[in-house]
Amino acid sequence: MTETTGSSSPGGLFSGIPPRVITISGANKDIGKSSLAAYLAGHCRGCAGIKVSVHGEKPEGEAVLEETGELAGSDTDTARLLRAGARPVFWIRTTAENLPEHLGVVLERLEAPAVIVEGNSVLEHLEPDYAIFIMGPTFEDFKPSANNAIAKAHTVVINGSERLDGGRILELEREIKRRNPDAKAVVVSELGREAALNIVLSRVTGRLGGEHMRIEADEKVLEAVKAKAEEGRISCAVALRLAKELGVPPIEVGKAANVLNLKISKCSLGCF
Repeated sequence: MTETTGSSSPGGLFSGIPPRVITISGANKDIGKSSLAAYLAGHCRGCAGIKVSVHGEKPEGEAVLEETGELAGSDTDTARLLRAGARPVFWIRTTAENLPEHLGVVLERLEAPAVIVEGNSVLEHLEPDYAIFIMGPTFEDFKPSANNAIAKAHTVVINGSERLDGGRILELEREIKRRNPDAKAVVVSELGREAALNIVLSRVTGRLGGEHMRIEADEKVLEAVKAKAEEGRISCAVALRLAKELGVPPIEVGKAANVLNLKISKCSLGCF
């Protein structure tokens, strides 16, 4: 990593045209934030990456470091982002008080069209285009910053390998809705890791658009969805019926809609 210096713009955190922002926050440490950040970076066209670590006291050394990949095979969170394709990648090590200044230093340097930001406290200073929150199958051990983060999430990923019964999933979804009525849940143990990641990617792509995110869709499904679309959208009922007719999971129809930049309207099931 190399040190970097600068100053935040006086008019706000961004100068010029701001990038599209994807944030990944979590209930506690080692919950899967970095893995998801790297996965999304691998499907992003020209994404930068930022990891934010907030400390109670000012850490030793520089507050802003740029990941250069000098240590081959390094398994740090920033190195994983760099290997996934994010350019540039920064690590901010700061206090809550100094976070706006150091975040501004990094954002001023970015020329990327999109940026993936890992951390909870940044949500006090940014309004992301898409926010993802990751938690385990319980609301215990939430760190203080997690309560604010889940309230801003578009998608809440319930991570963990433990199989949850329908009653437990319903309880979790109800509590998530109580904390954030607009959030949609994704349960990894119910769907499987690959399917869960695909759903998150599809939702991010739907918000940011195909010019920012790379997502693969079957040609047959693409043509069928295109034929059913009207005025730039397709209804949830039509999408579900089309998935059944084509013999594919609903997420495949969602992928096709996102590639075609179509909106899925009247959707309350969280399938897309």
